[in-house]
Amino acid sequence: MKNSHNRIKSPVLMLKSIAAIVILLASVSCGLLNPSAATETAKPAIAKGIVVEVEIKQGANLTQVAEMLAEKGIVDDAFAFRLYVQDQGKEKNLLPGTYRLITGDEYKNILNIITAGEKQVIYKLTIPEGFTLKQIKERIIADIPFVEPQELDSALDVNSYKDSYEFLSDKKTLEGFLFPKTYDITVKYTAKNIIEMLITQYQLETQPLDWSYAKVNNFSNYDILKVASLIEREAYIPDERPLIAAVIYNRLKIGMLLQIDASVRYALDKWEGIVTYDDLEVDSPYNTYKYAGLTPTPICNPGLAAIKAALAPADVDYLFYVVVDEKTHKHEFSKTFQEHVNATNQ
Repeated sequence: MKNSHNRIKSPVLMLKSIAAIVILLASVSCGLLNPSAATETAKPAIAKGIVVEVEIKQGANLTQVAEMLAEKGIVDDAFAFRLYVQDQGKEKNLLPGTYRLITGDEYKNILNIITAGEKQVIYKLTIPEGFTLKQIKERIIADIPFVEPQELDSALDVNSYKDSYEFLSDKKTLEGFLFPKTYDITVKYTAKNIIEMLITQYQLETQPLDWSYAKVNNFSNYDILKVASLIEREAYIPDERPLIAAVIYNRLKIGMLLQIDASVRYALDKWEGIVTYDDLEVDSPYNTYKYAGLTPTPICNPGLAAIKAALAPADVDYLFYVVVDEKTHKHEFSKTFQEHVNATNQ
């Protein structure tokens, strides 16, 4: 068995020992010159095991990082930590970013974290099909904590995007163009970045579609989007989307009022409860019980399935539909008013 005085200490222990001796000598020297110095500069000890958020700024050197970590209580001694990092050959590998570190943690764990780079926090933003611009704004404010309402209001101004997206050049609102989907958002995103992402997604999803139905039937692409938004808010059962599309186009062809409840709901911003007879009297260009033709703008932001249905309506002669099952929202479709009355009275 070897004598204990022949054992070789680890480099880390040796570095900490050297640092402790240097600090002790410095402390004694300061105490001799100014006996009250230690008392005046003494700071309360920081408890171990506490999670602390720290920021390593761009361009910070090892000394600055070590001193900051010591001040936060992450490391027990800046000089010893600096020697440890140098011993590991990692003094050039410290990466800027915001980190969550534990006070009093082992040097090895701390170094591994601040040389691996900042872990981005991902916020999930889910925009359901049929959300209005107002609802999207409320969802972003609720789910993305770093976006300010005023900043978002500015980002939702369609004029900010007219030079970048040709299909927005003559539009008065972004309603209809904010594509519903789940998006990954990081703290580096501005409100405008988020809105641009939704607009770009709309462009990516709709560009490959066959828009020939619009051209053949003298509809603009914007008209198709309006129809899609009505379908999105009216249809609960996927197979009914092309049927509702057909009813809308059939009525438009003969100049018949669309009489779609969802358009009235949009005018009143009333998405819960029943539509009353008083509601139907609202004087709004979005009230398709009063004004012929399509709504001035889409009434929501439709999903891809609703847009596809607007581009490929069913080949039927239906002019009416009514909900016959409140649980499933199944509709009964009719060609004549009498058939519609019979279905309503079922």
